[in-house]
Amino acid sequence: MGVDYYQVLGVSRDADQEAIKKAYKKLALKWHPDRNRDNKEKATEEFKKIGEAYDVLSDPEKRKVYDRFGEDGLKGQGGIPSDFMNGGAGGPQVFTFTSSGMPDGMHFSFRDPFEMFSQVFGSRDGFSDIGGDMGGFSSFFGGPRQSSRRGNPNRSPAQPTQDPPVYHDLNLSLDDLYTGCTKKMKIERTVLHDGRPQKESNLLQIEIKPGYKEGTKMTFERSGDENPNSIPADVVFVVKQKPHPYFTRQGNDLHYTMEISLQQALCGLDTNISLLAGRTYHLKVNTVIQNDTTHTIPGQGMPISKHPGTFGNLVVHFKVKFPYMLTPDQKTQIAKILGQR
Repeated sequence: MGVDYYQVLGVSRDADQEAIKKAYKKLALKWHPDRNRDNKEKATEEFKKIGEAYDVLSDPEKRKVYDRFGEDGLKGQGGIPSDFMNGGAGGPQVFTFTSSGMPDGMHFSFRDPFEMFSQVFGSRDGFSDIGGDMGGFSSFFGGPRQSSRRGNPNRSPAQPTQDPPVYHDLNLSLDDLYTGCTKKMKIERTVLHDGRPQKESNLLQIEIKPGYKEGTKMTFERSGDENPNSIPADVVFVVKQKPHPYFTRQGNDLHYTMEISLQQALCGLDTNISLLAGRTYHLKVNTVIQNDTTHTIPGQGMPISKHPGTFGNLVVHFKVKFPYMLTPDQKTQIAKILGQR
C-alpha cells in the first residue's frame, strides 16, 4: 500500500495547502537532525519521511497521482493510466497503461529536504542555532537535483507561485450589516528581513457597506506570510451574520414574527414595530387578520448594496393567540355576535 503521507504529516485527506504547510513546519522543526544530536539516526529518517510527504502533498500534480494510485504509482512502480493527467478524475472511464506504469514523458523528481526546508523557512536550517553541512542529505531522493538552468542555460527560471488564500470569518450583527461599519482586525504574519523570518503585526481596516450579505468576501492582496520562493497569500475576510433575536434575513428581505391577540385579529391592529438601527415602524391593519398570514411592508428590509438608496421588504408573519378558556357568559356573547344559535 505504500506510505500514507497524510498520516505522516498528521492531516486529513481533504486538508488544504495552509494546513499541510503548517503541519510540515511543526514536524520539520521537531525532527531536524541538528536538533536531535542524541538520536540523529532516527531524526534523520523521520526528517526524510516528513520532507517527502510535504513534497508530494504540496505539489498539485504529485498529490493528484498519489491520491489515485498511492506511493507505488507515484514512483512508477504501479499501473497509472497514460491519459490520467489529461483526463483526471472526470476523464475517460476506460484507461490504457504504459509498460513502465507512468504516462509517456512524465517523470516526477523530488526535492532535497534541506533545500525545501530553506524555501519554507527562509534559511537553510530555519533557526539560528543550527549549522553544519548537508549531513548526507544531498543523496536523499536519488542524489542532488540539478537546476533547470544548468541543464538548459537558455531556459528561463520558474516564476514564483502565490501561496493559497488565507480565510478568516468576520462575524457581524444584522445591525452592522444594515448601517454599514468599519472593522479593524489585527493580524500577525511572518516577514523576511535580510532573509530571516520575523513576526509582524498589521492592523487591517475593513469597510462594510450597508446591505452586505453573508459570504461577502473582502480581500487584502499579498498580506500573508512572506516566503523566499513564493508570493505571499491574499488574506480574505468572509462575512458571517450573527443570529438576531427577532429578525431573520432572506436575501434583501427581513422576516418578523408577531404574536397578536384574538381581539387584535378580529377588531384591527394598531402597534409599533422596533426595527434595526433604533428605528420604529407604525403598523395599522383594519381588516381581519387570519392566523399564519403575512403582511408585506415595502422598503423596510435590508439595504441593497449594489443599488444604494434602495431597500428590501419587511415581511410580518402573524400568529394569533387564542384564549385558553372562555366563561359560559363569554361564549353566549360571542355566539350572539357571530350570529350562532
